[in-house]
Amino acid sequence: MLTAGSAAAATTRVSPSPSSRRPVARAPPRPSRVARLRASDDRAPPPSTERSEASREVLDAFFVGKALAETILERAGGALADALGELSRFDANTREEMRAFQDEVMGKAREDMRKSGSARDDGMR
Repeated sequence: MLTAGSAAAATTRVSPSPSSRRPVARAPPRPSRVARLRASDDRAPPPSTERSEASREVLDAFFVGKALAETILERAGGALADALGELSRFDANTREEMRAFQDEVMGKAREDMRKSGSARDDGMR
């Protein structure tokens, strides 16, 4: 059983000695957003340095590369269109020549049939 004295002893807390406490380092409070924005407004633009020239060179290279890519795509598109045009012309010419060849062969066959005196219909046009 617990007695009143033992209960009081159980609830008594011992605080650490002042020498065992370590000081807590705290960061200084951050300025408010408005204060930070005002501070950035007061700054003068940075002077021209190697960094800004390097940025300018990178920007120039970007635009040159973009123009190069666009020009290559335009020329490649034109070359592709020309090639497809030539291919379709070749196909049309080949078909026309094949039709002319067939007509020539059928004409000779009819001529030979007429000369031989064959009057029956073989299905030739």
